[in-house]
Amino acid sequence: MDAIGKRIRALRRRKEWTLQDLAANCGLSVGFLSQVERGISSLSIVSLQAISKSLDVFPSELFLKQEAPLLTENEEVSLVTKAGDQLHIQIGNYPITYQYLSGEFPNRIIEVLINEFPANYRHPLAPHKGEEFGYVLEGHLTLKIEEDEYSLEPGDSYHFLASKPHSYQTSEKQGAKVLIATTQKLLESHNQRRASQPRQE
Repeated sequence: MDAIGKRIRALRRRKEWTLQDLAANCGLSVGFLSQVERGISSLSIVSLQAISKSLDVFPSELFLKQEAPLLTENEEVSLVTKAGDQLHIQIGNYPITYQYLSGEFPNRIIEVLINEFPANYRHPLAPHKGEEFGYVLEGHLTLKIEEDEYSLEPGDSYHFLASKPHSYQTSEKQGAKVLIATTQKLLESHNQRRASQPRQE
C-alpha cells in the first residue's frame, strides 16, 4: 500500500491540491487520506474508486510505479503494453491475482486479463453486465453457469452472456491461470459486488 499512497500523493500534488481538497472531492476524511498516503491504511475498492475518480485517472494508474508516467483520461496512452509494463495487482485481501493485458483509454469496450486463481478457491454465483470469454492456460477450473457445471483443462475456452449467474472453483490442491476478456471492468466488478456492503475506508 506504500506505493499506492505515494502515487496518490504525486497525483494530488500534480493538481496542486491539499489533503483537504482531495477529501472534499472524494468524500473521505483528511485523516484517513493522510494515513493512506503514508502507507499506514489500506484502501477498499469503494475508496479506491472514489479517489481515482477525484484525481481524474484510471483506477489502475494508482498501482503503477512512482516513476511511471502519470496519464489522465484526457491524455494519449500507448497502443502497446510491453511485458515489463503490465500491471500485476491483488486487491485488498481478495485471493485472485490479476495481470492487466489491455490498454487504458476512454470508452474502451473490453478488458483483457490473466487471472490466477489459488487452490481451493470458491466464488459464489453472481451475474454482471456484458460478455465474458476465458481460455484456460494452466491448472483446472470448474465453471458453473446457472445450473450447468463445466470442468475445464488447459486449452479449453468458454464464452457466455455474463448476465447469467456464474461462478468459478478450483480444486483443493491446484489453482488455475485463465486468460479472460470481459466487457465488465475489473474494479467496477469488485465495486458492484461490494455495493450492498457497508462502506469501508
